[in-house]
Amino acid sequence: MALNSFARFYYGLSIDTTNNKVNFSEGAGELTATLTSGGYTFEEFADEIERSMSSVGGQAYTVTTNRVTRRLTIAAAGNFTLKISTGSNAGISSYPLMGFTGADVTGTNTYAGNTECGSEYTPQFKLQDYISSDDWQESVSVAVNESASGTIETVSFGTRSFVQMNIKYISDKLWPTNGNWINNPSGVADARAFLQSITQKVPVEFMPDKDAPITFQKLLLEKTPVSKNGTGYILKELYDRNLPDIYETGVLVFRVQT
Repeated sequence: MALNSFARFYYGLSIDTTNNKVNFSEGAGELTATLTSGGYTFEEFADEIERSMSSVGGQAYTVTTNRVTRRLTIAAAGNFTLKISTGSNAGISSYPLMGFTGADVTGTNTYAGNTECGSEYTPQFKLQDYISSDDWQESVSVAVNESASGTIETVSFGTRSFVQMNIKYISDKLWPTNGNWINNPSGVADARAFLQSITQKVPVEFMPDKDAPITFQKLLLEKTPVSKNGTGYILKELYDRNLPDIYETGVLVFRVQT
């Protein structure tokens, strides 16, 4: 079946030793927060910034997300400075990924990012071969026991859910549209960037309806047509259907994360 709306993904939030520092000040010298290495969803990334700044600062910090603009806001009770450009760790700063660029900001207790946090991918066509997590669930560590009297007992340790999709009709071509297609002159490059991120096993936020970003699931790529563990991908050109320069991912399976 096909998803009846255009989907959206927020992705690309990965921290390592090359981008894990947040330099800031509360007025008595520079403070350095260190983000924990790993992959994050948009909401998880905000929580990690909040945790790391609060752990080294003299006040509690709150980091909120705007799910429409994909921007972060950092706030506290008292004034503080974000040392975006002059911090001692500017070369390995998290600020660009957080969406804070340019000069330091100072003089108040609330700052909003001036650009988007992480990356976004919107498939150009409604997702095909789609199975929602409501329709694909499996019991975990199931044991089936039969008593001497023939009674069957099933013991499991929770359930896991999956989402399946095929991202079709990926292209840079620009055509007149009747609402069934989203033109994107960088459609192929955008798809590649998305696939390169998710095959690194970095979690994503999946919004079945791009116009309702508040409704989302956290997904982790489980497998692709060329990788049983979800660490490889192929963009297949549809030349066999007389559609040159138009691609599809094949069926992708994601595990729902809690």
